[in-house]
Amino acid sequence: MIEGDKSEAEVISDKISELGEAIKAAKSEKKPKEEWDPILKEMLSLKVKYKQTTGNDYGQPKKEKKKESQQEQLPSEKNRAKKEAKARAKAEKEAKKAAQRAERERLQMEKAARQANVGQNNFGDLKLVQSQEITDKVWTPIAKLEPKLADQTVLIRGHLQTSRGVGKGVFVLVRSTLYSVQGVCFESKLIGPAMIKYIANLPAESVVDVKGKVTVPDVPIGSATQKLIEIQITDFHAVSKTKAQLPFQMEDASRPDTHKESDVGAYNEDEEEQQTDEDGMVRVGQKMRLDYRWLDLRTPANQSIFRIESMVGCLFRECLMKKRICG
Repeated sequence: MIEGDKSEAEVISDKISELGEAIKAAKSEKKPKEEWDPILKEMLSLKVKYKQTTGNDYGQPKKEKKKESQQEQLPSEKNRAKKEAKARAKAEKEAKKAAQRAERERLQMEKAARQANVGQNNFGDLKLVQSQEITDKVWTPIAKLEPKLADQTVLIRGHLQTSRGVGKGVFVLVRSTLYSVQGVCFESKLIGPAMIKYIANLPAESVVDVKGKVTVPDVPIGSATQKLIEIQITDFHAVSKTKAQLPFQMEDASRPDTHKESDVGAYNEDEEEQQTDEDGMVRVGQKMRLDYRWLDLRTPANQSIFRIESMVGCLFRECLMKKRICG
C-alpha cells in the first residue's frame, strides 16, 4: 500500500521510527514496562514486515567509504640520492658498532682467561704417577730448608696440613714426617685469583708439590718447625687429593692429652671421640685414634715414637752383630 507519494517500505519505516521515539520517551519518563511493552511488540512486528517487503533488515545502511585512489608518486632523483646516502651511513654506523662490540667481547674474554689462568700450568691436579717417565725434578727435603737457602727456588713435597685464604692471598702449612714449613701466595701478574681459590679449597692432608722462592721472615713462624724461613709460592700442584672429609684434623690429633699422661696407651670404649678441654682446644680421643690409625700415625708424637723404637732396634742388632751372636 502507498500513502500519497510514499512507498509501503517508507511508510513502515516512518511508523517504526515513531514507535521507537515513543518507547524512548516512555523509558525517559520511567514508565513501567507494562505500558510501553505493546508498542515494542508492534514495532518488532513492523520490522518483520519491513524485511518481508524489502528483503533487508530494518536499519540505516552503512555508508561505504569511498576509497580515494592515490597515485604513488615516484621519488625524485634528489630524494632517491638522499635515501641512498642515509642508508649507507646507517649501514656504516651498524658495522662500526658491531666491530666495537666484538672488540669489547675479545678484551673481556682475554681478561677472564687471565683471571682463570687459562693456558698456564703453575697450579692444578697432576696426572696419575705411573712411573712411565723420568723427570728432571729435584725435591728438597723440608728438614733441610734453612736461611742459607734464601732467594733460591726450591721444590718440596708433603701433606697439606692447613690452608687459609686471606683476601687476595693464601697461607699454607706443608708437612713431611716431623718437619713443616709455611708457604704464602698472593695475586700478581703470574698468579691469578683462580690459583688462590684452588689452593684455599684444597682438602687437608692432600699430597702436594710446592715450588717457590725461599725467604726469611721478619718474625719467626711459630706454627712450623722451620721457623726461620718461608716459601713464596709460584707453583702449586696436587699429587694426590683426599676425597672424603677427614674424621679429625691433624692439629687436634697433635695436641698432647694433659689429663692422661700417666695412662698413655690406655683404651676406654666409652671415651668420647673428640672433647674440648678447659683451654678451649679440641683433642682427639683414644678410640678415634685407633679407629683411624693410618691417619694418627702421621702425628709428630707417633712419628717420633716409631723412630726411637727403630733406632733402639738398630743399636741392638749392631751390638749382636759385633759380638757375632747373629749375622
